[in-house]
Amino acid sequence: MMPYKRILSTLLLFAAFAFSQGIGPEQVEYNKVKVNPAEMQSELNTRADLLQALKTGNTAKVDSALLVLSYEKVPESAIDSLEILQVNLIRGRYDLAVPQFANMLMKERKKVRYSFVNDSLYHYLRNESRFAAEYTDRPAERDLEERHLKLKEYMTEAAQANIKQEYKDLAEILVDLHPYFILYDKGYWIYLKTLSENISPDSMANIIRIRSEEGVDFHNDIDTLAATMMLIRMEAFCENYPESEYSEWLKRVSRNIEDSLKRYKEFRAYYKDKFYTGGLGLELFIGNSSTFVVGVPIQISRFILTPSYINGESSITIKEDQAKVHNDFDEFFVTAGIDVYENKWLKIQPFAGGWDFFTAGLQADFRFWMSKTPGEFHGAEYMTLKFRYMGIYHDTKTATSDETEEVEWTEEMQWDHRFFVGIGVHFW
Repeated sequence: MMPYKRILSTLLLFAAFAFSQGIGPEQVEYNKVKVNPAEMQSELNTRADLLQALKTGNTAKVDSALLVLSYEKVPESAIDSLEILQVNLIRGRYDLAVPQFANMLMKERKKVRYSFVNDSLYHYLRNESRFAAEYTDRPAERDLEERHLKLKEYMTEAAQANIKQEYKDLAEILVDLHPYFILYDKGYWIYLKTLSENISPDSMANIIRIRSEEGVDFHNDIDTLAATMMLIRMEAFCENYPESEYSEWLKRVSRNIEDSLKRYKEFRAYYKDKFYTGGLGLELFIGNSSTFVVGVPIQISRFILTPSYINGESSITIKEDQAKVHNDFDEFFVTAGIDVYENKWLKIQPFAGGWDFFTAGLQADFRFWMSKTPGEFHGAEYMTLKFRYMGIYHDTKTATSDETEEVEWTEEMQWDHRFFVGIGVHFW
C-alpha cells in the first residue's frame, strides 16, 4: 500500500508542477479547444467520486480521482488548479497547497481554463475552503476579513506542518500577501455570463478567464504594520533562497506593494487636500440664557458664510433702583468668517456679522468623526463638536425709578456675551 501511495504522491506532485507553469504555446492552443459537456460524463462521474471520497476521508480514492481528472487531454477542463488547491487545503496537503497557491498568484492576469461543470463538487469545495473569490452570503467587508482569516488559518497550519522550510517561509508570506490580490472563481464568471443573452451549456463549460490579479481596494483597511513585516520576510526569503522559483517574483511583488502602500497612505490622508477648501454643513448650538442657534455654514476657500437663526428668552437684571431688560432673540442673521487654522482634528474660525444686531466672535470645531475614504466624486463627510463665543451688540431697555417711584425707560445699545456648545455635520 505504501509504494502505491508514494507513486500517487509523485504523480500528483508532477501534476501540480505542470499546472504551476506559465502558459506556453501549447497551453494557449489548448485554451482554444472547445469542450463538449455531453462528452464529459466519465469526468463528471469521477468528480462525484472525488466529492464522496472527500466527505468520507478516503485518502486513496481522493488521490486516485485527482490523478484521473488532472491528466485530462485538455488541461484543467475536468478539474482546474483552483479546485485542486481547495482540495489540498481541505485535506491539509500543504506540501502541495503552498506552491500551488503561490503559482496561482504568479500567473496573475494570465487566462486559464475553468473546469467544465457547475456541480456539487464545485459548491462543496467553495463552501469548505471559504477563502477564494467573494461570498455574497455576508457583508462585503466582513467577507473580505473572514476570507483572509480562513487563509491565515491554512497558512499557519502549513508553517507548522512537516514540509520543507522553503514552503513554510513562503506560507508565512502568503498570509499577508493575500489582500493584495484579487481571486476569481467559476461563480464570478458564471454570473457575468448570465448577464448576457447568449447562454449555453457550451459557453458555461468553456470559461477561459484570469484567475488572479494584483489589486488593492483602498476603501478597505490595510494592515500597514503587517505589510511592513511581510516586506521584511520577502527580502529574507529572497536572500535565503536565491535559486527559488519564487524569489524573482517576490522581488517584483514587493516593489508593487511598496508603491501600493504609498498610494494607500496618500488616499487615506485625503483630508489634507481639503483643508481651507469648500464645503457645506449644518450646525446646532445651545448656549446660556436658554439661547440656541441653527446655522448652515457655506465655505469657499477660506471664506465661510453662515446664514443662521437665533432664538433666546428675555432676561432682567435688577440693581438698586435700576432694572435692565435684555430683549429676546428671534431672528435670522448672517456671519462671515475666516478659516484661520485647520488640521485633521481642529478648525478655528473668527467671524462677524448680524442683521438687526451686530455680532462678532470665535468658533472652534473638533472633528470627532470623518469618512475613512473619499466617495465616488472625491467628496467626504465629517462630524464636529463645536464651541462658540458670540459677542452681540443689540438694544437693551433700562428702567430707572426715583423716590416718587416713577419709572423711566431708556434704550441703549450694549454688548451681550453668549457662550455655546454644539454639534455639526459637514460635507467636503
